[in-house]
Amino acid sequence: MINLDIHEGVGRITLARAAARNALSREMISAIGKAVEDLESNADVRVILLTGGPPFCAGADIAEMKDMSLADALDEDFSGCCDRLGSCRKPVIAAIEGYALGGGCELIEMCDIVIAAEDAHFGHPEITLGTLSGGGGTQRLARAVGRAKAMDLILSGRFIDAQEAERIGLISRVVPAGQAVAEATVIAKAVASRPVMAARFAKEAVNVAVSVGLAEGLRLERRLFHQSFATGELHDGMRKFLSTRNNQ
Repeated sequence: MINLDIHEGVGRITLARAAARNALSREMISAIGKAVEDLESNADVRVILLTGGPPFCAGADIAEMKDMSLADALDEDFSGCCDRLGSCRKPVIAAIEGYALGGGCELIEMCDIVIAAEDAHFGHPEITLGTLSGGGGTQRLARAVGRAKAMDLILSGRFIDAQEAERIGLISRVVPAGQAVAEATVIAKAVASRPVMAARFAKEAVNVAVSVGLAEGLRLERRLFHQSFATGELHDGMRKFLSTRNNQ
């Protein structure tokens, strides 16, 4: 269902259900959630990289869902892996080749940096099946791109290309076709080289910025800034900066 490897501080989760276009089955959802938990608790991992395909992910496994009753749906943990991905304290980077639709789009909405190939496509086509996002898509998409654009995408079910996705703020960068994984790996290694606690504090502060008022967000940022003086990373970084400047 997935492949997992760790190299140079980067824990890479690769969706590997090619025959089903990486559709999210129960087993795959569970495997992603377990992998995120394992990587977050691994001290050797500083950054998580999520990739797969092409295509990256076709969304939910419709074959598994087509005969589900209301009681069955209530028992399912559709959002479990997304919640674990979204609450991960370590930076999470996604590399998208092909398309990320429905549940696949929900996965990237949980990531901190999203790198997409220029021929990638994104969308929330759940409405064409007579339903809506079940893994947080209506909430996270609206926070990422705003109410008007989220309504456009969710109510129409239309797909957008990588260029529009970058323009509206759904993804971070667009790269040439076939280069998303390579570019995301470079970025992941760069982030992994940064001070661990500083990265964790920065991620927490930015995430809070989109869910609370400005005053509360500023209070949190100030508290985390002060805490950074207790980690040792800040003083090491400043000494290295001054040493480099003095040697120029």
